[in-house]
Amino acid sequence: MMKATAKIIFYLSIVIFVLSLSSVLFAEDTKGVQPPDEKSDQANKVTEPNSKPEIVEKKDNKIYISANLGYAMAQNTDTTIGTSSGAIEYEPGFAGAAAVGFGFDYGRAEAEISYQRNGLDKVRVSGSGLDASGDISNLALLFNGYLELFKIENVVTPYLTAGMGVAMVDISGLPVKSGDSYTTDSHKDTVFAYQFGAGVGYTVSEKLTIDLKYRYFQTSDLTFGNTIASYGSHNFYLGVRYTF
Repeated sequence: MMKATAKIIFYLSIVIFVLSLSSVLFAEDTKGVQPPDEKSDQANKVTEPNSKPEIVEKKDNKIYISANLGYAMAQNTDTTIGTSSGAIEYEPGFAGAAAVGFGFDYGRAEAEISYQRNGLDKVRVSGSGLDASGDISNLALLFNGYLELFKIENVVTPYLTAGMGVAMVDISGLPVKSGDSYTTDSHKDTVFAYQFGAGVGYTVSEKLTIDLKYRYFQTSDLTFGNTIASYGSHNFYLGVRYTF
């Protein structure tokens, strides 16, 4: 029942993400359209020599999109295989993320879709190490919040971040004991996920910001056949953020 609920939440989150992105693009397309001005008939009047043009204060639109690429260090995973305890060791991998969000005073909120992949290194069962040639990947939908602490010279902005959502985790090449030998197997699971971290934003221009951030990503326990495993990762990202 929990797995089915997690999958429903995952697919609904994708729909929300797509609709949010579409609304941002629509807002950008229509931003330049202005309603008729009742005083437009005065536009052709001669301006007096000493008169000054009216200065209209610009209002910032704080809707933004972002893209990030990073280095993923998946933690060794403690496992329970049947009645035996063990661990899965991973190789370093990569991570990527895209988000659409809205900025406000002292923070931001966003919907993010991310992908991560790490190769399997070894699987240990009851102290024995088995070489593994598969990989583990996850596609996650998360809703994140950011607390922007302060600004340095109006250019550098440190921040804290946290988020939660769901992740579809896929593992392949997992050694499975069959009699006196081992075969490989593949499994998928959809689980609750969360992340937290910190970073800094460097303002390049009014619309463009470069982000450097660290995140710790974690899911609830995964179930792969008769294997129960935890899953967490230390991720380091470099990204760009564009404000409309």
